[in-house]
Amino acid sequence: HGIRYVKLPSASSASSVLRFLENMCQHLESDSLFSSQPFNPYSNNTRFYNRTKSGNNASSWSVDDVIRFVQEADPQTLGPHVDLFRKHVSISEIDGKALMLLRSDVIMKYMGLKLGPALKLCHHIEKLKQTKH
Repeated sequence: HGIRYVKLPSASSASSVLRFLENMCQHLESDSLFSSQPFNPYSNNTRFYNRTKSGNNASSWSVDDVIRFVQEADPQTLGPHVDLFRKHVSISEIDGKALMLLRSDVIMKYMGLKLGPALKLCHHIEKLKQTKH
C-alpha cells in the first residue's frame, strides 16, 4: 500500500539471488510473481523461511540449514565469508545444536573469521536463541 525503498545486499551467487527473490515474493504474498508455477510450499527454502520466522526448530537444523542461516542472516557482512564458513561447517559437522553453542573465539580460531564478522554472527545466533524462548 505504498512505495518502499530497500538497500539490496550484493549477490554472491545466482542461487543467493534466487533465494532472495523467493523470500521477497513470500513476504509480498505473491509467490508466482516470477514464475507461471507457484513455489513449492515444501521446498527447502520455504521450510527454512518458516523455521527462521518461528526460531523454534533451530536445534533440529541440518548442516545445510545452518549454512542457509549464515547466508541469509546478514548477506552484506557474512556473504563474503559464506564459502569459508560452508567448508568448515561441513567438515566440523556443525548442525543446529552445535550452532547454538558457537562462541566468537571458536569461530575465529577454527573457522578463520575476523573478529567483526564473528561477533556479528554471534549476534544473529543470540537473536535466534531469544526467538526460541
